[in-house]
Amino acid sequence: MKYLILIFIFVSLLDARVYRKNNIEVVLDTTNNLMWVDSSSVIKVLKTHEDAITYCEDLIFAGYSDWRIPVIKEFETIVNKRNYKNYIKRAFKYNVPDGYWAEKAHWRTLWFYADYMHFVSGTPYYDSRHKKKYVRCVKDIK
Repeated sequence: MKYLILIFIFVSLLDARVYRKNNIEVVLDTTNNLMWVDSSSVIKVLKTHEDAITYCEDLIFAGYSDWRIPVIKEFETIVNKRNYKNYIKRAFKYNVPDGYWAEKAHWRTLWFYADYMHFVSGTPYYDSRHKKKYVRCVKDIK
């Protein structure tokens, strides 16, 4: 029983590296040095891929203006396959179990398709850049 409690505490401490700051509606990931927008906008804003990139670049939120659209590898750091509700780490308050645009557009499709993270399964895919998907901006913590 003691070992089970110690394992639980250890796992809790690992997950503590990703935590929400409610007062500014962001989630901090100190392991990967990332700050994620976590306001109601991430469940309301639908954009084409090109508009999503511009949206993040123009965003001024929580006192910062250096937001950008994440790459798939960054999205993979916030996937939690044990959270069956929407496959994202529990520190995030806002998430739709749907697609969120990522940065990369594919040259082999003449930039017609781009990556997105699908939070129904916690798996990356790609789709037409002209379709509308959700946007979650990220910034590096310096």
